[in-house]
Amino acid sequence: MEADARLQQMLQGYDTFSSDFEQFSVTDNGQRTEATNGTLVLRKPNLFRWTSEEPFPQVIVNDGTYLWIYDPDLMQVTRKPFDANGNSAPALILNGQIDRLGEDFTITLVNESGSEALFELLPRNEQSTFTRIRLLFVEEQIGQLMLEDSLGQRTTIQFHNQQQNPTLGADLFSFDVPDGADLIVDPGA
Repeated sequence: MEADARLQQMLQGYDTFSSDFEQFSVTDNGQRTEATNGTLVLRKPNLFRWTSEEPFPQVIVNDGTYLWIYDPDLMQVTRKPFDANGNSAPALILNGQIDRLGEDFTITLVNESGSEALFELLPRNEQSTFTRIRLLFVEEQIGQLMLEDSLGQRTTIQFHNQQQNPTLGADLFSFDVPDGADLIVDPGA
């Protein structure tokens, strides 16, 4: 089975997904940044809520029309139009949109042994935001997502307590601007 078909198979097994996560970055000189913890819930296609807790609290919600970014420390909300065609690579991955992903990246199955599978995605275009993406699956569930940018910074997201197809209320994918928060409307490109 080709790598893109195998990745598609692993990502199509759910319509909803939830997970706890730990996110950290490593700079090009090997320095690790402080870890951020939080939760992710998503409903295909394109609905998600990403909630980061300490040390950098943030809520990002895609309601299918707008992308909302709320920074509680700043009491600031940014709203920008959601563009399904302009999805970022991580969003395409979590939504299982491998056909779209395959247009922008060469997908390789680096290693598959036992209950683990490691995929690597390399950009077809030098203008890509990411120079390399690695996905580690454990028992056919995404366990880790590593993104490397053109400046050599690697961001790693480790998933824990993953659930495929949990029941998720529609309210998770809506956002109301908190009282007292400033709203910045980004009209998009």
